[in-house]
Amino acid sequence: MVAKFAPRSNRRVRTTKDVSSKAHAFKQIAGQKLRVGVIVGKTFDPIPQGTQDREFPKRFKVMNNTGPGASGWGGMFHIDVAVAVKMARLHPNLLAIDLISGKEVSAARLRRNHVNINLFYDVVIAGYEEGRSRARYIKDLFRNDECRMWPSFDYYDWVCTKPRYMKQCQKAGIPIIDTIFVENGLDPAKLLRQIQAKGWDKCFIKSAAYVCFGNGAIHGKTQDWIDNPSLLQNFAKENLGVSSFLVQPYTLKPNGKVFDEVRNFFIDGQWSYSVYTDGTDDDAVYEQPAGRVKDACRALSERVYKEVAKVSKWEGKPMAPLFCRIDVGIVPDRSVGKGFRVFLNEVECEISTWLARYCPFNLCEAAAHASVKKSVELVQGLLDAGRHLPASRGLRGTLAELRQGLGSAGM
Repeated sequence: MVAKFAPRSNRRVRTTKDVSSKAHAFKQIAGQKLRVGVIVGKTFDPIPQGTQDREFPKRFKVMNNTGPGASGWGGMFHIDVAVAVKMARLHPNLLAIDLISGKEVSAARLRRNHVNINLFYDVVIAGYEEGRSRARYIKDLFRNDECRMWPSFDYYDWVCTKPRYMKQCQKAGIPIIDTIFVENGLDPAKLLRQIQAKGWDKCFIKSAAYVCFGNGAIHGKTQDWIDNPSLLQNFAKENLGVSSFLVQPYTLKPNGKVFDEVRNFFIDGQWSYSVYTDGTDDDAVYEQPAGRVKDACRALSERVYKEVAKVSKWEGKPMAPLFCRIDVGIVPDRSVGKGFRVFLNEVECEISTWLARYCPFNLCEAAAHASVKKSVELVQGLLDAGRHLPASRGLRGTLAELRQGLGSAGM
């Protein structure tokens, strides 16, 4: 049975007479609800203190969130579950929200919903937490049309396979860090010659697809690799199953520290806010102040988003992502007019850190409204494509009512 979240304030105790006389009508109404699965599990993206829903589901509270042995960070209440709970509050008579943890993700569970929005658990997380077999299974679910999961697989793969978006953006004239793209496996001797030809003193080698947390990576001085070839040879042996790598020089500020980033967030295709993250100080995180840096980073991120829009599709037609993060690197540089350089560092989809605590507005509220809107658009796209959906009787009417509600809310 699909577990759904329904706020208690929207329930009422009915008498036996109520149940018997209105059973048929209630069954029809329940069957007409839009069923939206929301895949959750973030433990690192807390919402501002005191803003959580009073009925935040207990099983999704991150209780162990402080100290060296913590399984989460920043508090009990995180943005993905908060958004799903808010969606249910916005339209209790029209939406049935199915909160799904990573371990609960299955083809059968996803097929029961009209559409599923994945805010956390993906191929990468599955691989790290449960192994390669589970990762392959989750990848198959992304590909499976019957699972009706957003983000769509090709867009998700574009984000996870970094050379895909890096080369596309580079072709569009968007600045990126100078990169050697390694394909068909790592040949240490060949790569070392390429690095020497670039004249790089220090560089960083990392797996190019479906990885995070620095796995499948090595960094060091070129001379050390020349003096001791076994360093690269051993790295290649440890990563025999990896076919593609990115090789980049250290990109440092004049003070010798790693470059900083301004992370730009787009909600339903619109630039919405940006957050500064320091290259070396994990505690130096805050909303990017107004000014030239913010403007330059926003302008570059909007150029990148145009490339995102070319790939993000649903049933073969353009579909703005619910949430997109574009990380822009920034390095002080007195040789240029503005006094700094900006470049694309990374593109992320919904399955990323949203930095909710540093958003200048109520991100939960905005993302919940956008999620309802996106759910309607996704299901409408499925219906228009002739897809079979479970319990679809009256569904078009439900979509119309939701659109009307969104319209009255100014969405």
